[in-house]
Amino acid sequence: MRSEGNAGPGPRGATGERFAGDLLLRLAREGWLVVSPEQARRVVAELERTLEVVRARVRRAELSRRLRDVADGDIEPAVDRLAVDAVFAGQIAFDTWERALVELPKYIEAFRIAAGRR
Repeated sequence: MRSEGNAGPGPRGATGERFAGDLLLRLAREGWLVVSPEQARRVVAELERTLEVVRARVRRAELSRRLRDVADGDIEPAVDRLAVDAVFAGQIAFDTWERALVELPKYIEAFRIAAGRR
């Protein structure tokens, strides 16, 4: 039995959200998703900004993990706390971020197609 929060197919991140990149691409390619070029420009710009934020978070989590690995306990307490916090946050959401790195470009392409631009 599925709860309402888990209804429906599709890849899910750590927090249970579903991604729809493949669906959006299919809808755009089949002509079911149609937007004006202006709307597409706005959506694509926002999606690209979101993609950059996700990339930065993934990089930060990886750098924090490497810092702790290399420092081997010889690290200032304030820096250590920041590194621990970043690594913890990264571990909690990393699979979601990685999935977003795959899915967001699909969203971008779908909106470009939907606006008649490839």
